[in-house]
Amino acid sequence: MTQPLADVTAVDCQGFAGGFTLGTVQAGFRLVGKREMKGGFGVFNCEANRHLLGYQWASQVSDPAEWEPVAVNYVFGNPPCSGFSTLSPKAFRGMDSKINDCMWAFAEYGARCYPQVMVFESVQAAFKKGQSLMQSLRDKVETITGRRWTLYHVLHNAVSVGGCAQRKRYFWVLTQIPFGIEPPKVERIPSLESVIGDLLELEWFQYEPQPYTEEASWWAEPRRSRSGYVDGHEYYDSTYIRKSLDLITDETGPWLEGERLQQRMLKYWRIYGDLHKSWATRAPNLMRVYDGETEPRFWCGASQLTRWRWKEPARVITGAGLESVLHPMQDRGLTHREVARIMGFPDSWLIESFRDQRGIIRQTWGKGIPVDCGRWISGWVRNAILGEPGGYTGEMIGDREHLLDFTNSYKTAVIQ
Repeated sequence: MTQPLADVTAVDCQGFAGGFTLGTVQAGFRLVGKREMKGGFGVFNCEANRHLLGYQWASQVSDPAEWEPVAVNYVFGNPPCSGFSTLSPKAFRGMDSKINDCMWAFAEYGARCYPQVMVFESVQAAFKKGQSLMQSLRDKVETITGRRWTLYHVLHNAVSVGGCAQRKRYFWVLTQIPFGIEPPKVERIPSLESVIGDLLELEWFQYEPQPYTEEASWWAEPRRSRSGYVDGHEYYDSTYIRKSLDLITDETGPWLEGERLQQRMLKYWRIYGDLHKSWATRAPNLMRVYDGETEPRFWCGASQLTRWRWKEPARVITGAGLESVLHPMQDRGLTHREVARIMGFPDSWLIESFRDQRGIIRQTWGKGIPVDCGRWISGWVRNAILGEPGGYTGEMIGDREHLLDFTNSYKTAVIQ
């Protein structure tokens, strides 16, 4: 007789877009709550997808001091990483950045739930430049709970743990129980073509469900909807991208893979002596021009529009999301569904249901973590809770403090 699955429970604290949430549920946890700051960023994504997340949880959007604690095995989330992100202005970054209050809120709320394990995700700089803050967060949890906790710093890359993007990140893992991970062994990594290529011939301005028309790759097939239909395949028609596409002419030639907006601007300027007239009313945050000796130097920021490479893995989906990537095969940005695929969401994760929040949803995809990464770390957490932790505990780097680094464990894998 088949034994029933153990009931292990979890609460999402600042999980935002839902990637960590879905990955945790897929790992075998029963979601019992979701807690977000005022504004409820990302809550509507999860509420619309209870068919995948379960129905036994309640969301609470309020000041962190009002978050209701719930006794669970596991607390997880991804509070904002902008205090350490290189995409943030230098003056905004650092261990004392105001945005890091969200990390403190996570630690304080998690401690009040008295779980066995707590995990949050951030950029790797949170560890490399903020290790003392990570230690202080543990100190806060120990003060609140009156218990001693072991801290694991888990560095990883999405392509190292089953994802499809070159996305280097960090998990802060705090545990009361023995914890370990078996090093991931990745034999093949999907190219961007394998991830979204089967969507290429669909109408890319249709939010409503439409039937698949092409065969799926080994990576995309298990993520397709059983209904045979996929929704949310709509390109975000932004002024920024339309103005960028004005820089493509017969004389400049096609926008090349790997080419960034500022390179395209310089190419256009060299031919015409100026930019296209549509850039005459450009927003200051979209472009800066610096005087050079013989020609201007254009700077469009770290998240500027870039054409990705079709035969290589996806890159990082940032908060700019649908406005930072030019499709390799068509002169447009990515659609909501394509970005969702890159973040690991299955096609059964509904997008059409929040059609009235398109302006918000376009930003949410990059404000979370890939589903595959959430499933990977939460799977090892579940094993630990069930008394079967992985065998690798990493390098001891301090008192009850370990470092596990899987950032480059994908190096021998083949791109397909």
